[in-house]
Amino acid sequence: MPLKEKTIQTGPRIINYRYLNEVLKRDPDRIKILITRKPPFDIMGNNIYQIWLTKVPHSNAVHPSRLHVIEQMVWEHLQNGKVDVILDAVEYLMIEHGVEPTLRFVSKLRDMALLMDSNFYVTVSDGLDNKVLILLKRIVE
Repeated sequence: MPLKEKTIQTGPRIINYRYLNEVLKRDPDRIKILITRKPPFDIMGNNIYQIWLTKVPHSNAVHPSRLHVIEQMVWEHLQNGKVDVILDAVEYLMIEHGVEPTLRFVSKLRDMALLMDSNFYVTVSDGLDNKVLILLKRIVE
């Protein structure tokens, strides 16, 4: 089930990873929390707070096993007003943790964003298993 959505809407959404830059450029006055595998030098923008998921020690990095740290960082930023929370590493987290723990994590991030009246996006690739994609859609949307 390929994702062909071109118009990025507000509210919880699953989007094709190819549209990540559209989400990042949208509403430039709004802070974006980006949880990603992309290194910091690949992401530009004054309104983007990046959480880089990697096992390599770095000042902007969080080890992928430390989901509680990511949750805390997101929660702290949500306290400062409406933001866009973008999870751009769901497949990587599934590799690291398995499908069920990752879906629980996604569900918690979604609920935190909704509670604080913020937008939540999850980017996925066409390679994601159809069954997992259906479950993910049920959780996010």
